[in-house]
Amino acid sequence: MYGTDVIKDFLDYGFSLAHRIKTVKAEDSPGGEKVTWGEIVGSIGLITKIPGLIGKADDLYIEWKDLDDLEVTEIRQYFADKFDISNDLIEADIEDVWEIMLRIGRIVERHTK
Repeated sequence: MYGTDVIKDFLDYGFSLAHRIKTVKAEDSPGGEKVTWGEIVGSIGLITKIPGLIGKADDLYIEWKDLDDLEVTEIRQYFADKFDISNDLIEADIEDVWEIMLRIGRIVERHTK
């Protein structure tokens, strides 16, 4: 109905936010583990996207409940392509959990009609 792009938009934002936090909190960042004003200003682009994401939350929920097997596989792969940690076993586990979360939408849909 809404397409998987709305889910991908939220994923992209989440990964961008996580990357920004990791960068700002790194020991070799300008403020070390403390956040500087410059780092806050550099994060404004991410902050200004929040209202748009909130506006898409209903669409995300509706699409999540409407995912078919092909879309789940596509979004799982999209997540896997962007998600990388040093422990491959834990990475695979998290990707499997992500797929389970995607599939739960159908259960929710059956019980909220």
